[in-house]
Amino acid sequence: MKRILVVEDDENLREGICYALGKDGYYTAEAGCLADAERLCRTEGEKGSEEGPAEIGLILLDVNLPDGDGFSFCRRIRTNLSSVPVLFLTARDLEEDALRGYELGAEDYIPKPFSMKILLKKIALILR
Repeated sequence: MKRILVVEDDENLREGICYALGKDGYYTAEAGCLADAERLCRTEGEKGSEEGPAEIGLILLDVNLPDGDGFSFCRRIRTNLSSVPVLFLTARDLEEDALRGYELGAEDYIPKPFSMKILLKKIALILR
């Protein structure tokens, strides 16, 4: 099974998302900032790792992060992991932000707060 990379600076929210994903049978990787996310994409990327099935199959990406924005990260990963779906989870709920996310190739753009059940359903649909 592919791993879901959760890039979220709010530790409680990140842990909650990873817990819910784990209960649903998904493997996760966590990053609280872009530097950690970039490191995980480089080391796990599409190759996998010794820890298990580490191939990144989806990225849940916040827009506002302490060391940059998710939009620029999305643009950069499209160069190396072009086939990996991206789902934005963000407090930025302006229409132009959502449109920018879609223009960068995101599968969806979900404003916070969100329903965990709906998030899990969207993930299942994206990954099937």
